Amino acid sequence: MKKWFLAGVGLVSILAGCSEAGNEVEGFSHIHGLEYAHNEDAFYIATHHGLIKHTQGKWINVNSEKEQHDFMGFTIIDEDTMLSSGHPSHASDLEDPLGLMKSTDSGETWEPISLYTEVDFHLLHANKGDTNQIYAIDAYHSHFYHSEDGGYTWVQVETEGLPEPIGQTYSLTSHPQFPSHVLAGTEEGVYLSLDSGRTWESMESESTATALESLNGETEELIGYFVGELEGLYYSTDFGQTWESLDFTLENDMISYISQNPDQEKEIILGSMQEAIYHTNDLGDSWSKLAENGNINQ
Repeated sequence: MKKWFLAGVGLVSILAGCSEAGNEVEGFSHIHGLEYAHNEDAFYIATHHGLIKHTQGKWINVNSEKEQHDFMGFTIIDEDTMLSSGHPSHASDLEDPLGLMKSTDSGETWEPISLYTEVDFHLLHANKGDTNQIYAIDAYHSHFYHSEDGGYTWVQVETEGLPEPIGQTYSLTSHPQFPSHVLAGTEEGVYLSLDSGRTWESMESESTATALESLNGETEELIGYFVGELEGLYYSTDFGQTWESLDFTLENDMISYISQNPDQEKEIILGSMQEAIYHTNDLGDSWSKLAENGNINQ
């Protein structure tokens, strides 16, 4: 049985956490999440030292020092609402771990809403068709969680068939029309659940997906980044049953985050384990590199 072990990355020298809220930054450390905003030409990076917002060619530090948490799992729900998890800023009075936090002001301030001091969600996925349906992986205790009310209450799912340790699952996504259908990229390949994560079966054992993204709330389209027999960025129109190469492959790096602009379907950003960010306006026909090794390309 094949397994894929993904090496971690170190800190870069220029830290966003050294900047005050509203100031431009020159770099960041640790991409822990990467998502487009809703109804705005911008995307956000969840980092080791708070959120970074990219808009109109500028990279802006979102948070005051008190709110510069070590954001881990991260997702954007709507125009103003974000969810995240992780560890508190050194200037915060909050305890560690943060459980699930919610922001209703586009990431400026955060409040724990559930599982405070109990979980550290490294993966956090909200269904594109029903954002009340949320799946998460707690790296703290290596557990799989499911919420049906937007993250206020959770069920710790007793999984069967999902490779362990569950905390080392690389990627999660769910079917926009059938939220109980979940895909996971693991050390042993890609797995599918049809019952909200309770039971799993192998879909792909010769490759695994380090990132998965459902492209919208109306189709079965997916984009995933693979290592193994499949190598690079792939596109699916049938929720992962078949894949077509997009001819994008990295050497000595791999993609860990994918996000589609909800207002421009062909616009996609990728975040890599080596702190690079790639951007396309044409669904992968051409790419530009916006950042490399945590340093912003001017």
